[in-house]
Amino acid sequence: MNRKDLRNLLPLRPETMHKGSRGRILIAGGSEHYPGAPSLSALGALRSGSGVVTLLSCKTACNACAARLPEIVYHAEDNKAHWGDYVMNEKFDAVVAGMGLEREGSGINFIVRLWNEWHGKILIDGDGLFALAERKEDVIYRANAVITPHEGEAARLLGISSDDVRADRQNAAIELAKRWGCVVLKGHGTLIAHSDRIIQVNRGGPELAVPGSGDVLAGCIGAFLGMGLDVFNASVLGASIHGIAGDLLSYNGVDGVLASEIANMLRQVIKSLRRDRRE
Repeated sequence: MNRKDLRNLLPLRPETMHKGSRGRILIAGGSEHYPGAPSLSALGALRSGSGVVTLLSCKTACNACAARLPEIVYHAEDNKAHWGDYVMNEKFDAVVAGMGLEREGSGINFIVRLWNEWHGKILIDGDGLFALAERKEDVIYRANAVITPHEGEAARLLGISSDDVRADRQNAAIELAKRWGCVVLKGHGTLIAHSDRIIQVNRGGPELAVPGSGDVLAGCIGAFLGMGLDVFNASVLGASIHGIAGDLLSYNGVDGVLASEIANMLRQVIKSLRRDRRE
């Protein structure tokens, strides 16, 4: 994908638009031990241009996030058994779930219910992928779903070793796509596969290998899902913009990059692509 391809995927921004036109997405995840993960996804979504971002998490995570992101709508609920009811009774254009969720029963049950019963576009990341692997016999293929595993998570989903995934990343991505939907296989040369399509994103490098980088990526892709892009194009656009942001940050070195810096760089990348369109 070159810059022209990417800018042609960007949604138009008419002067008459309102925040709802930018997409309404839900970020569902986080826990007392991992309160920062969903906030980074929310920041990634906002910096990618999302209009209304709602965070569904425990009170600890919501309070921590509210201190730094007052632009978000918050729904604090410590009992994950109630999370599914909240999602089913609200209206969202896309749901991003799983980051920082922790690997316990109520969280796993929430992901499985979300996957099976919420029929809109969905992205599952982090501990949500553990839930899918644990309960793979209970969930079906979803054409409008995105999963974003690294090699270890991909191995668990496929029932093979991380070394096997690393030895043949392309085949692993294809097999994941056959089983789950659209897959973003993270790592050096991120692969995006869906149906009979596969593409490699050759942007970004070691500077992106930092805690929270994947959470930002999930929010970025989720934003484009909420804006109306299909799962493949949203994943390609989000992963490419995330990678370009890494390239720009690497000019100051590949060490010490913060995930929040990656998120804040997304806006500059999108601005640059839109400037290309005007030219």
